[in-house]
Amino acid sequence: MEDIATKEKARRAYSRNQTMATVKCQPYTSDAAVRVSDGVMCNYSSEGLYIETSQNFKSDTILVVRIVSYSPTQQSMADREQPRSICLAKVKWSQRLSHENTIQFGIGMKYID
Repeated sequence: MEDIATKEKARRAYSRNQTMATVKCQPYTSDAAVRVSDGVMCNYSSEGLYIETSQNFKSDTILVVRIVSYSPTQQSMADREQPRSICLAKVKWSQRLSHENTIQFGIGMKYID
C-alpha cells in the first residue's frame, strides 16, 4: 500500500524541496499602509512555494515574499538549490491550519517571473 507522501509526489509536476526559512510577505501594491506578515517557507520548487503565516491572503493576490533567514543547512546549499531570496508570487490557494493557540494559514503560491 502506497503512503500519502508517495501519492502526493506522483501527482506533482515539480518536486518540492523542504526548508524552514523565515519569511516576510506583503501584498504587491502601491498602498504604503499594507501590513507585512511574518511566516515560514516550508517548501519550494522551481515553479512556486508553500508558506505558513498568521495572515490569510485571497486567491490571485500577488505577494512580495522575502527570505529573512535560512536554516544552517540551507546556507550550505549551492545557490541553484536554494529558494529565491525575494520574489513575486500569486496565491493559488490557502487553508486554515490548526496550531496551538494561534490561527495559521497554509498558502500555496506560483512564482511570477
